[in-house]
Amino acid sequence: MSNARSRPRRVTIKDIARAASVDPSTVTRALQQSPRVKPATREKIAALAADMGYVPDMAARTLVMRRTGLIGVVIPDMTNPFFRDLGQGIEDEAAKHGLRVLINDTRGIESAEREAVRLFQELQVEGIIVPMARCPQSYYERVREACTVVQVNRPDASFHVSCDTIEGSLLIMRHLLDLGHRRIGFVSGPAIPGEDPKMLAYRAALEEAGIDYDPNLIFGFDGTLKSSSAIVDQLLGLRKRPTAVFAHNDINAIAMLRGLRECGIAVPDDISIAGHDNIRLSAYVEPPLTTVAWPMYELGQKSVRYLYSLSHGKRPRKPRVSAPELIVRESTGGPKAARRKQTRSSV
Repeated sequence: MSNARSRPRRVTIKDIARAASVDPSTVTRALQQSPRVKPATREKIAALAADMGYVPDMAARTLVMRRTGLIGVVIPDMTNPFFRDLGQGIEDEAAKHGLRVLINDTRGIESAEREAVRLFQELQVEGIIVPMARCPQSYYERVREACTVVQVNRPDASFHVSCDTIEGSLLIMRHLLDLGHRRIGFVSGPAIPGEDPKMLAYRAALEEAGIDYDPNLIFGFDGTLKSSSAIVDQLLGLRKRPTAVFAHNDINAIAMLRGLRECGIAVPDDISIAGHDNIRLSAYVEPPLTTVAWPMYELGQKSVRYLYSLSHGKRPRKPRVSAPELIVRESTGGPKAARRKQTRSSV
């Protein structure tokens, strides 16, 4: 006689129907939130299903409905707070449509991104949302032949929801220029296919102000504290230092604040620092960080609505590009020379 335990029996639609004294078809419609079932009956069946421990049979559902009710999200870095609000917006909006979310963190590696997309296709998700794609658009054009894909902040993609990165970066640069800065550095972010719109905006703002582009003021950042220390060393080693720095994102900027503080450089008295993204931490560092806010939660919601319409055969109008907002805090001020001149003139 085998000592192996028998598998526990799954609660079925028929079990709930018997408990509720209704037809199994009524239970199915109620669990799908069908308006054909009275609200009181829906609530009663939902409560019974929860009490009885009912779990939908995904395989059966897929066979019957030819849909899995799943969407895949490819996140380049789950440790970056920038993606937290985006993910929350995706999950909240997905729940409204009866969809469940699978998330894969690729750590910003292109090969991992391709593997995540392949896995989601194997799971027959109803669509894939890709923020800040590392793979080229030619790759996603091939993927779209078999699966709906919506990208976040890739305006060159066929289907995308975006915030105006160039406009946001121009807001930062014009803010620094208006403060009187003329020697402004730029800390680049992770490599992405095509031209970096923040770099394009940086150069456009300099040209607009009649300032020559200086490659010595471009600093590379790979997301590590070691990298931020190298940037600070590189910056302090310049014979003619920048009076302000525009960092690709808030993580870069916050890392620089720490590195500069450790070297005895005061922000903004000695140098102004501005970031991009307005992650929650940016308001609580010392000094609080000047940055640009993106409506990440809203972008998450938009991406799900867009994907849902596309995956159901609709051709919705492309969502409007969201507008960024400049958030001025205490990490930026006028250059030291300008402040000294202003002080002398007021005496």
